[in-house]
Amino acid sequence: MSEIHFNKEKGSQIKLFTPGPVYVPERILKEMSKPNDTHRSKPYAEMHQLVEEGLQKLLYTSDTILISTSSATGLMEACVRNLVKEDEKALFFSIGAFGDRWYKIGVNNGKIAVKESVEWGKAITPEVAQEALNKDKYSVVFIQSNETSTGVYNPINEVIPVIKDSGALVCVDATSSMAGIKVEVDKLGIDVCLASVQKALTIPPGLSVCSISSAAIEKVPQVKNRGFYFDFLDLVKRNEKHQTPATPPIPQIRALAAQLDYILNHEGLDKRFERHIQLGKRTRMWARDVNFEMFPEKGYESNTVSTMKNSLNIDIAKMVSTLLDKGYRIVNGYGDLKNKTFRIGHMGEITIKELEEMLKVLTDIVSNLRMSQ
Repeated sequence: MSEIHFNKEKGSQIKLFTPGPVYVPERILKEMSKPNDTHRSKPYAEMHQLVEEGLQKLLYTSDTILISTSSATGLMEACVRNLVKEDEKALFFSIGAFGDRWYKIGVNNGKIAVKESVEWGKAITPEVAQEALNKDKYSVVFIQSNETSTGVYNPINEVIPVIKDSGALVCVDATSSMAGIKVEVDKLGIDVCLASVQKALTIPPGLSVCSISSAAIEKVPQVKNRGFYFDFLDLVKRNEKHQTPATPPIPQIRALAAQLDYILNHEGLDKRFERHIQLGKRTRMWARDVNFEMFPEKGYESNTVSTMKNSLNIDIAKMVSTLLDKGYRIVNGYGDLKNKTFRIGHMGEITIKELEEMLKVLTDIVSNLRMSQ
């Protein structure tokens, strides 16, 4: 098998079916190559405002939109540092590696952090949420909408109302679902809904975004030791001028402005969400036909990333590397799930036709690996 190396002249020629970063179309890359003015200029502010307005439409919200020069993990930490006071308790729901990461962020920042988790592959249901909330009083609750490591989608439309009834603020990590799965921020009363751009938003990494409610903004001044780089008050203040506190990756923001225009005015939100539903269904059909079991509990499978059990007991690493030789990249299981599962990302600008072409190649590879057992 050949090795894939850094391509200095042409860039990567691999078609990505990964949970992120995802394959970026040429039209987005061309936007990033355009010249830009400085981040304190009027042209930049106009572009920044376009991103704010586009994200408000995408998230069905009138809340303030913040842009951060970081991965989503940065905004996850910002939520912890800005919204949890020293004497308050924070509840972290976890269904996988990134739920565990958010809890670890809480612990490492010295917060009174409580983790409520379920077996990987299962979801946080309203019943699980209510049972956890009955145990104590929490000021803020943290939850993933889509757990990238397990391919599970939490039923947030049913869970968040339970959380809000407790009086807590709720922060949602929508990193691998924003722009792929419909999230109605205002309807649900989400206080912070965050994501990075290298997944369903289809922009190269380096940027994260969030909506933030007035209730969350009002609480921030009550919290001490918020840090400097991710101080929500500073971000909000600069945002009033459609700027960021520090120099942002302007090419990514230009690309995001163009991509939001494409999503809203060319593909359309309903069609985009429906396409991701069909991508999820098609991948699950393939898994069934090839006799792979889905890792998520039935009914909670993600429509942006599918995680399959290694129920055929084949060499997952070899399967992934052989597919790479054919020009496609999928990924092994995450962390402790390595070789026990594998993941196929089907988010962003991936079409059903492109997915079908990759799955056809993957089917032959799986068949050959089974024959060699």
